[in-house]
Amino acid sequence: MPCHYPKRPQPKQHSGLSAKARSFMPKGIMMGMGMSIGMGMGIGMAMMTAIALHPFAAKAQDTSLEVLTINGQGYSLNLVGSIINQLPENVRNQPIDVYYNSVIDDIVDTKLTANAAIESGLAENPLLKEIAERAYDRVIAEAWLNDALNQRITDDMINQSYNDLVADTESRTETRARHILLDSKDAADAAIKRLDAGEDFTALAKELSTGPSGPNGGELGYFRRGAMVPSFELASFAMEIGSYSKEPVQTQFGWHVIKVEDRRVADAPALADVRDQLRSSISVKIAGSIIAELRSQAEITRLSLDEVRAAEEARQSGN
Repeated sequence: MPCHYPKRPQPKQHSGLSAKARSFMPKGIMMGMGMSIGMGMGIGMAMMTAIALHPFAAKAQDTSLEVLTINGQGYSLNLVGSIINQLPENVRNQPIDVYYNSVIDDIVDTKLTANAAIESGLAENPLLKEIAERAYDRVIAEAWLNDALNQRITDDMINQSYNDLVADTESRTETRARHILLDSKDAADAAIKRLDAGEDFTALAKELSTGPSGPNGGELGYFRRGAMVPSFELASFAMEIGSYSKEPVQTQFGWHVIKVEDRRVADAPALADVRDQLRSSISVKIAGSIIAELRSQAEITRLSLDEVRAAEEARQSGN
C-alpha cells in the first residue's frame, strides 16, 4: 500500500543545525578528500583509557610501552591503540578483553606474512613499492594535518562559528500544517471550493483525505525545511499563518490542499552540544586552505583522463 504522507524519509536529527552545519563530519577531517584523521598526538590514548584500571596499566604519559616483540622487533602500545581506533565502533564499544588478543594476533600475522613476502622478492615489485609509499604518505600526512589543525583552531573560532549558527534562524524555522490529500486535481479543487464556502478544514480532512493523517484532521505537526518533498515545503513555508492553499499542490503522493496553523523558530542548540560539530566544520575549511597552500608551492604535472586513454591505446597498439 503506497504511503501518502508527504514527508521525505527523516534524516537524523542534528540539534537544530542548518543544512550547512549538518555537513559536519562526526569523525575525521578529510573524508571528502579520501582521508580520515584517526592518528596524531597521543595515538595510543584509546588503548590506555581502556586498560587504565588494569593492574599492569601503563601511565598515561608512557607512550613507548612495548607490548609485543616479533623476532626481536618491538611493537608499542601506541600502535595497538591506533589499530583499535580504526576498528568499527560496535567492536570498540565492547570490553577490550574481547578483542585485545585479536589485535595482537593481527600484528603478528601481518608482520610474519610481510617478512615472507620480502624474502620471496615480491617486495621489489614496482607497483607494490608505490602502494607502500602511498600508505606511508597517508599516515604521516594525516598525523601532520591533524597536528596543524589542533594548532590553528582556537576557542574564538568556535565561539564565532556558534554565534553564526545562532544567528541563522532560517534553518530553525518550523511550520505547523494540516493537509488534505486527494487523488486528482479536480477533487482538490472541489475541496478548496468547500473551504471557500466556509467549511471547517479539520472536518473536511477527516472526510476527504486519503493520507494517513486524515483521521487526525490532516495534522502534520511542526516540520523544518528539508523534511517535506520540495513542492509541499515551498508552498507551506510561503503561506501565511491561518491561510490555506488556493491552488492544489501536486507531489508524487497526489494533490494537496494545505493549511498553515503556526510558525515558530526553535531554540538554538547549546554550545556544548554542537562544539564538536563546529570544530569539525572549521577543520574542513582550514584543512582546505592548508592543502591549497601546499599545492600552490608544488610543481605538479598530471595527465587528463583523455590523455591517459590515448597513451594506453598507443602503448597497446605498439606505436
